[in-house]
Amino acid sequence: MKRLIVFLYAMMMGISMWAQQPVFTVVYATSDDGFVNVRQRPSTKAPVLTKLYMFSHGLGNGVLRGQSGNWCKVSVGNVTGWAYSKYVGSQNWYSGRGHDKIVAARENTPIYRESYEDGSKYPLFATVSKGTIIADEYDEDGIYYVLKTAHDFLFIKKTDVRIVSGI
Repeated sequence: MKRLIVFLYAMMMGISMWAQQPVFTVVYATSDDGFVNVRQRPSTKAPVLTKLYMFSHGLGNGVLRGQSGNWCKVSVGNVTGWAYSKYVGSQNWYSGRGHDKIVAARENTPIYRESYEDGSKYPLFATVSKGTIIADEYDEDGIYYVLKTAHDFLFIKKTDVRIVSGI
């Protein structure tokens, strides 16, 4: 009985640990005008730093970095600021169903995208912190793990991540 209690406690701690890890989440605007302002602070009075646009080729163009009240912290390119959550949609490749997970193995783990404009095959899309759960729904292609969107793909080098088996 004591072993069972210890086992159940360990399982709950493991589930709790995964719940606290950040998950790679791509964001996009859902507003009628096709964009949402990304501001310096979580306030409509704060200066606008850039814009977060709607889907392009089935992929958002920003990355969720955190949330506070009705605002979410997002990165668009190399700019990080705050967008009003009501006008922000999200997509991710982590279902939480216990499949093998891709987890960032180093700080600033790069995630690449397909390119149609600049000639480089896989330009940088975003980076994520060490320990971020990137996906548990993915394919493999040579040296990359591949995240599928409606039209495009994201790529993560296998050497930049580790695979963690289901809980």
